[in-house]
Amino acid sequence: MCIQRLRYAQEKQQSLAKKSRRDVAQLLSEGKELKAHYRIETLINEDVHEELLDILELYCELLHARIALVNNVTDEVDLIENHVDDGINEAIRAVIYAVLHAPEIKELQQVRDLLTFKFGQDFYRAIVDEKVGVPEKVLKKCSPNLPSEELVTLYLREIATAYEVPYSKSEKPALDDSAEKETVSSPEDSGSDDGKPIVALDSGSVSGNKHPITVQRPRKNSDNIGVDLKVPPSIKKDIRVKTTKENVNDTDLDELKKRFAALRR
Repeated sequence: MCIQRLRYAQEKQQSLAKKSRRDVAQLLSEGKELKAHYRIETLINEDVHEELLDILELYCELLHARIALVNNVTDEVDLIENHVDDGINEAIRAVIYAVLHAPEIKELQQVRDLLTFKFGQDFYRAIVDEKVGVPEKVLKKCSPNLPSEELVTLYLREIATAYEVPYSKSEKPALDDSAEKETVSSPEDSGSDDGKPIVALDSGSVSGNKHPITVQRPRKNSDNIGVDLKVPPSIKKDIRVKTTKENVNDTDLDELKKRFAALRR
């Protein structure tokens, strides 16, 4: 149940984030960049929270898959001596610490209570108060700060590009001539195979043609939004990099464009 709730919470967060991005696009279209800037700060923190939920889901999956080993752990000493390499020690400490930062997941609180009952209050207090053994990536996601100006700008550029709205700090990325790059509206529109053995796609895209090797960019988040695909120089000539333009021509976007048109009258 905890894993399912974490999954549902992420889907809900993604849906809200999509709407927030459209709201930001509307603000940019109206020239209200400062207001869009403030809205993006909130959106970034929401993205960080979603990333925390994703991490917790993976930890819960690990504990569920290795529940027999968890049940056989006798105490904290046994946990540290025998369950560092298998990830159980890290997962237990991460879940216990992160519960306070994901209050919407009630089932996660039940998991924390069971683990506290098993290992004791001293174990719990050491994790919550002193952060003993808590992974750095969890601490980072549980302590969102004011996003940097650079990160806010990157988010605004991404939204301005995806929704084709003006933004004063937009810039065209420099193309690498060593690796062939193209932008397609969908994988099916990519045309025939050009003979290159490797194709690099956006996360979640599917190549319409058969290639010996297909790689995907990682899903964009607050940690990698400004990082482009890195291609080793030795194989650049063998790679076609395909960037799939986000499909935003849906009913909601049509409605958004109608509102833009009404505002211009």
